[in-house]
Amino acid sequence: MINKPPEKKSFTDVVNSSRAENIYLVRGNDSTGRAAWYYLQVEKLKKKLFETNAKKGQIQLTDYGKIIISGYGEYPPPDIKKRMKDEYGFEE
Repeated sequence: MINKPPEKKSFTDVVNSSRAENIYLVRGNDSTGRAAWYYLQVEKLKKKLFETNAKKGQIQLTDYGKIIISGYGEYPPPDIKKRMKDEYGFEE
């Protein structure tokens, strides 16, 4: 059996994986009632508050961070999921 050395991560990989910890896929309805999804990058200092308030119901996402990308429907399409994985290291 040959032991391989641990794979080194690039700087980009390290940054992306750390950003993924603060990214959430939020699904619900927009202000008009249409089904929508949002990838939200939550500010570190607001993470616990976001997690608590998100469980309670309707919230204003931009109060907690930046919407990276959003769209209509129940789930994001496969190309968007791939983009989030490639650019941010985020997977559901």
